[in-house]
Amino acid sequence: MRKASFFLVSLVTLSSLASFPAVAVDDPSSAPAYLGAAGTLTLPQGGSRLRRLGGAAVRGGVYLSDFWAVEGDVAWQENAAGLGVDALVHVQAWSGYGDLFGYSAFDPFVTAGARGWLVSDGDGQVGPQMGLGAFYHLDDNWSLRAEANVTLGVETRVEAIYTISVGVQYGF
Repeated sequence: MRKASFFLVSLVTLSSLASFPAVAVDDPSSAPAYLGAAGTLTLPQGGSRLRRLGGAAVRGGVYLSDFWAVEGDVAWQENAAGLGVDALVHVQAWSGYGDLFGYSAFDPFVTAGARGWLVSDGDGQVGPQMGLGAFYHLDDNWSLRAEANVTLGVETRVEAIYTISVGVQYGF
């Protein structure tokens, strides 16, 4: 049953990302879509068979406005794979940010969404996810990205899975 739920969530996630129309951007020099890769550290809590190991993740997304982006990602490690979808809100797009900090290369964000994990023995977890992170924009296309997320367990013995990731992102 858990495998079926995981794959159903995966299918809905991928189909919803594929259904977004092309985005009209006010500034044509900005990048409306992006791809990225990251190294991850996963810290499960509360009885998970998921190992506390490093892994990797690949993500892609599209900016809906200066404020909002929607993204999907796939993460894997030695004994598990994860699939997630998030809404990302940029704090830098808030008009008062420049007045307060005046530094445009640093771009903090907040995420909320859903994630599913499937462990090689058939155990898994699907639940809501929230996170905090920041970009450091190297130029108009390349950025460094760091974030920390927590996925809460829903109807499972796993209380939470914490994930920390650091990587690069390319906007196009």
